[in-house]
Amino acid sequence: MTRHQVDPRLLDDSELTRHLLAARGTQWMRGNRGDPYALILRAQGIDPHALYRGMRGRPALRQSESDTWVTASYTAGAEVLEDERLTLRDPKARRRRKVFGIDAGSSLKHVLQLDDDVLARPPAFYTELSAAVAPVLGSAALERHRGAVDGVFERTLGSLGGSFDLMEDFARPGTVAAVAELLGLSEAERAEVAVLCPGAGTALDALLCPPTLGMTRRLVESFDGLRKVVDTLVAARSAAPGDDPVSRLLREAPDPGGAAADATVALMLTLVVGVETTANLVCDAVLALLADPGQLALVREDPGLVAGAVEETLRFQPPVRLESRIVSEEVQIAGQRLDKGHQVVVLVDAAGRDPEVYPEPERFLVDRAPGVPPLSLHGRSPAGFTAPVVRFVAGAALGRLVADRVGTLGLAGDVVRRMRSPVVQGVARCPVAATQAG
Repeated sequence: MTRHQVDPRLLDDSELTRHLLAARGTQWMRGNRGDPYALILRAQGIDPHALYRGMRGRPALRQSESDTWVTASYTAGAEVLEDERLTLRDPKARRRRKVFGIDAGSSLKHVLQLDDDVLARPPAFYTELSAAVAPVLGSAALERHRGAVDGVFERTLGSLGGSFDLMEDFARPGTVAAVAELLGLSEAERAEVAVLCPGAGTALDALLCPPTLGMTRRLVESFDGLRKVVDTLVAARSAAPGDDPVSRLLREAPDPGGAAADATVALMLTLVVGVETTANLVCDAVLALLADPGQLALVREDPGLVAGAVEETLRFQPPVRLESRIVSEEVQIAGQRLDKGHQVVVLVDAAGRDPEVYPEPERFLVDRAPGVPPLSLHGRSPAGFTAPVVRFVAGAALGRLVADRVGTLGLAGDVVRRMRSPVVQGVARCPVAATQAG
């Protein structure tokens, strides 16, 4: 965080609009002057991969005009994400409430604050929480729900006709239903989260790119709505525990005194971050397969390659494309000295196509030999915590599509990405329709 990151709940519409417009204007002006990072944040009318080619080479870590250190290097990016001295927030900023202005003396780093206890804990917290909840939300535990989750996507796909929207009709509702199944939510709770998850899905983007006023108010309403659902659920299970997933989360907490707080964070991360990243991962995996009939044929011939398609999408078109960190003390990264308070951004999707690390980085290969893991969903981050759920649910969704539809689907219109979405590059619309079977 910086002193210009504000909690939108504390501002009236006039103050919040001024903050958002000043932040957007700053990014726009710096982009007009050719700053690549500002152009990436603008997230409008430009392919970021065209910029990444000019950002490779030495030095691996470069300071942008936006006063932010940026890297497109896998090696430097991994170093940033592993260093404990680079955190998700500036603790001093929590005491401040100052609207950003174009004439401000300090640079804009982060834009909005929603809930630091969920989205901006020390990076090590997320790995520790992942280990604690592994008996419920870890990869092995999730396999016990394979039949139920497969059934969710079978029913979702079976309800659709020959033409549908891949995101709005399949990926997002199917993901919400699958996650609700994994968490043991009641029918009423499932209905609530289905309404709230789409609005909360802009949370990661809003950290770095200012939404519109309307988008911001919807984000806060949706986030707070999900928090109310989760708080009620955790309180009920704390008072009357059973054998359901939430009760097991409470029992697995390493510190019984903090069990409710940890379970709340785990549930919020799964609903706010996990649902959005999963739905976009499904869409981008399908789009990559439709763009390469040879790779699609491989997956259709060998459904065991679905997991490879998911991993390759995490490298090639990851659902979380930017990771921002704040330097908590002076540090050396990739040969550069970074002072306390500096911002460092890892271009995760650029790192995934780093030619120094990946052979044929611009090709989507579902049978790519196991090797260097993608930086996307890195464990020391909110998105990283959700990685087991994201991989499991996305694999189930893609497997059902491959089995039933992908070979006979084609794009039926333009794919529309959500506005102001540089982090997730969220899919807003993806119309598909049945074609002649090959």
